[in-house]
Amino acid sequence: MLHKKNLLWLALVMAGSAQAQGDQRLSDLQITANRLPQSQSDVLASTTVIDRDDIERSQAGSIIELLQGRAGIEIAQSGSPGTTSSLFMRGTESDHSLVLVDGVRINSATSGGASLEMLPLEAIERVEIVRGPRAAAYGADAIGGVIQVFTRRGTASGTQGGLKASTGSDNTQRQSAWVATGDDDTRLNASLFHRDGDGFNATQADDSGERDGFEREGAQLGLSHRVNDDVEVSVNALRQNFEGEYDNCSFPASQDCVTKGYLQSFGGQLDVQLQPDWQMLITAGHFDEQREERYSGERQSLIESHRDEVGLQHRFTRDNGVDVLGIDYRHDSVDFDNRAGASYDRDSRENIGIYGMMQRTYGAHELSGSLRYDDDSLFGDETTGSLGYAYRLTPFQRLGASFSTAFKAPNLIDLYGPYGTNPDLDAETAENLEAFWAYERDNWHTRVTVFDNRIDDLIGYDPNTSIPYNVDEARIRGVELSGGWQAGGLVLSASLTHQNPEDRQTGERLQRRARTFGRIDADYTLADWSFGATLRAAGDRRDTDFVTYGDTTTAGYGVVDLRTSWQVTSMVELSAKVENAFDKEYQLVDGYNTQDRYLEGGVTLRF
Repeated sequence: MLHKKNLLWLALVMAGSAQAQGDQRLSDLQITANRLPQSQSDVLASTTVIDRDDIERSQAGSIIELLQGRAGIEIAQSGSPGTTSSLFMRGTESDHSLVLVDGVRINSATSGGASLEMLPLEAIERVEIVRGPRAAAYGADAIGGVIQVFTRRGTASGTQGGLKASTGSDNTQRQSAWVATGDDDTRLNASLFHRDGDGFNATQADDSGERDGFEREGAQLGLSHRVNDDVEVSVNALRQNFEGEYDNCSFPASQDCVTKGYLQSFGGQLDVQLQPDWQMLITAGHFDEQREERYSGERQSLIESHRDEVGLQHRFTRDNGVDVLGIDYRHDSVDFDNRAGASYDRDSRENIGIYGMMQRTYGAHELSGSLRYDDDSLFGDETTGSLGYAYRLTPFQRLGASFSTAFKAPNLIDLYGPYGTNPDLDAETAENLEAFWAYERDNWHTRVTVFDNRIDDLIGYDPNTSIPYNVDEARIRGVELSGGWQAGGLVLSASLTHQNPEDRQTGERLQRRARTFGRIDADYTLADWSFGATLRAAGDRRDTDFVTYGDTTTAGYGVVDLRTSWQVTSMVELSAKVENAFDKEYQLVDGYNTQDRYLEGGVTLRF
């Protein structure tokens, strides 16, 4: 294994990150759907791209706020900023969506979920969301979809940069700095960021009035260099330290709980144009996440999740499409320590994947297909595939349909963890069928997608022993509507999802998932001023009662955020926002509080 790690780090030094594809500067570029740069209008999958302009215009305080309510996406969070979050894409489980940072997986090697709450918006250039299974491209975990975060970078020659500082309710402070410099061949960018605050009381059961505060700080660095017309190399790194207070840990429950640690990722890519129609990419990445839990001042556990990965991909451009062949290797490992002396029976796993993809256009007809084989050292092998077709009714309209399969490898904590385990678990598998109609013309774009996702061998837990087992089956049917319009100084975007995430064993709705949810964003620019508003709304959700542990229902909600900014000079901008403007009391998780009315003002300097 040491030999393999040495090879990986050698490849990392030689390579660059998945952002090397960032040389494509089209605003509608979509990389994540098929692991190659494409215009969004050419992608058959249901996708959303949120670029840096969208992020700054929204004045979102976290990636949780940025994503909440968008087509197919629900997020639950247990308390104030920095506490644990769970993402449900198209009604699937919280560990059924793959999350990447510059092409590097950041899903935990233990639980399988990704700590979205730890990703700093200050370091993000764009976010790409792909809904629906993508296992045939990425392997395990992408049953619900894929979210890829691209860190900030400079795209123009010369030097650009900025400073931002803001202060808000609950003694919240935020500072960030960003700079990019270089020429057409070499680009260097870096960012620093810090945020802290007193937060709010995490649980309703805690009547002490104490607040659960948080602090995070970190940095991001990227470098790319074009060696010649045929070779480009780039590297990228992101690090975030965090510390947050929360409630309801240990047994009996304590309200004095602290989690601290860090999340970091390193990535690299070497891009070589071997022939005019033949491109080779070598990628490498490394990911670490550390969490230390303290109850009443005493350390209870320390867990570290590590991942190394390398990949080789060849792209062959055809007159009417592209073919892709690739292979990737991934090694996950866990370091665990707790007061009780518990441990993992096995603390590492390996996966090798081989995949191929093709895309063709025949006049008004578009065809795509992919096939992938994965061999996991713990549970065996799995083959997944997808097939999609679209017909262009007019230059502005398309009709299409697709079928795809996916799987979720059992998590290390379920297979060999320190508590209830089952080493005989099978992979969770899924079959998804969907159809869409899309319209895009001038400043308008809209899409309607109908989907039916059947998931078998879901991992459930025995209520008496907590031992996991394969038994549950789910069927998630729904429809997504999304669209937008931009004209003059007005930018509108909206999404609505209606779904039926059903447990096929009991006939009940899956927990913490609404039947209907959506989001509307509206922004208007007039001279040097801009004004905006966001409505995020969701229906009721099934949940587990915080006190009795029985079934309960969490009420629906609608939350309005308001914002404004003033471009004082070309270099100076003042901004202000009110989150939860009408001070709505609501819950994302039963028994846990959410942010009440929150005010923040800031200043940004750009050069």
